[in-house]
Amino acid sequence: MLQVSGTLRLFRHLNYTLKHCYRLSHLRHWNTMATKPLNFFSGPLVWIDCEMTGLNPRKDKILEIAVLITNGNLDIVDEGLEFVIKTDKEALDGMDEWCKNQHGQSGLTKACLESPHTKEYVSKEVLDYVKKWIPQQRIGVLAGNSVHADRSFLVEEMPELVDWLHYRIVDVSSIKELSRRWYPQRGIPRQAESSHRALDDIRGSIRELQWYRKNIFVPSEPPAQAAASSRSVSPKSPQSPTQKSPRR
Repeated sequence: MLQVSGTLRLFRHLNYTLKHCYRLSHLRHWNTMATKPLNFFSGPLVWIDCEMTGLNPRKDKILEIAVLITNGNLDIVDEGLEFVIKTDKEALDGMDEWCKNQHGQSGLTKACLESPHTKEYVSKEVLDYVKKWIPQQRIGVLAGNSVHADRSFLVEEMPELVDWLHYRIVDVSSIKELSRRWYPQRGIPRQAESSHRALDDIRGSIRELQWYRKNIFVPSEPPAQAAASSRSVSPKSPQSPTQKSPRR
């Protein structure tokens, strides 16, 4: 009996090690990671995806959150964070059928019951992580697919994080819908089937925006030249963005 128990422990350890090694090897496919914090001119994007018990931010809860940060060129700066939040059985049993089936199949429900991480702990870790890479408040822009929904939950459960970020968002879903209408000849790729686990979904969103940047947002001049032209615009010019309403 003792020998069987020891074998099971060894198997679980090897299984965890293999998964960890796979994750590290997967990360090597991303662009070179940054070594210093990002500033305004880096155009930082804070990619966040949450898995929830439902769609109502006033009564449903965040089960899982993942964060990845890129610069404005969509180069990832770090391997990111991913946390499963400890959730009681009563809250999980109260989910609708879609959530029960999806989170059950993905393993998230079981992970929530076993997680040691409270919402308070996760909130602090995520905020500290964002501040580490973006030490200046309100220059990091929230990004993701239909990320307004994630933001509505963050407003309820992690307001300090929302306050640290810029009020604008980059919603890949909006870009997708406009591209389908305006550039149907470009053959907009179908979104890959989602695992409905937070970190996988974020990576998919970044890959999707990289495709739109390469195939839709094709610059008429080299990016460096375009940036120089943008900086040469006089602040007092009628075309200057500073003359517009500050909250657009």
